[in-house]
Amino acid sequence: MKNRQDIHQMPTLATVMTPFPYHIDINAKVEEALQLMAQHKVHHLPVTRDGDLETVISRGDIERAHAPGHRLEEQQLYVHDLCARRPYIADLHDPLDRILLAMADAGIGSVLVMREGELAGIVTVTDMLRFCAHYLVQVTQPLDDSIA
Repeated sequence: MKNRQDIHQMPTLATVMTPFPYHIDINAKVEEALQLMAQHKVHHLPVTRDGDLETVISRGDIERAHAPGHRLEEQQLYVHDLCARRPYIADLHDPLDRILLAMADAGIGSVLVMREGELAGIVTVTDMLRFCAHYLVQVTQPLDDSIA
């Protein structure tokens, strides 16, 4: 959205997504996922199996497994032990309002974004909040009608 006229057109996921996200193999150790997240300052990683998109894992998934009393806390953990089984997947061109409502209604923390059957990006709640904050700043600023 470069100017106020853009507010009349619904943005798509392409506007908000992080393109070409870092990803991890489903058989990797959880420590590897944590290192990758820390290194790239992300909280979600798409998970692949033999190069194909499988699901997603979040820092929250890992933190819950390491919580005291969790049945997995004493074991060597692998990504496949913790990741969500059914990720929310959407198309690059899906309208943002539909995805925002789906995320809110289902308590979804991330959306894997596809383009022609291939992973194109990821959108997280943080991405959405950042976009909405910038959008609100833009639409609440007065138009400059002065002529230079």
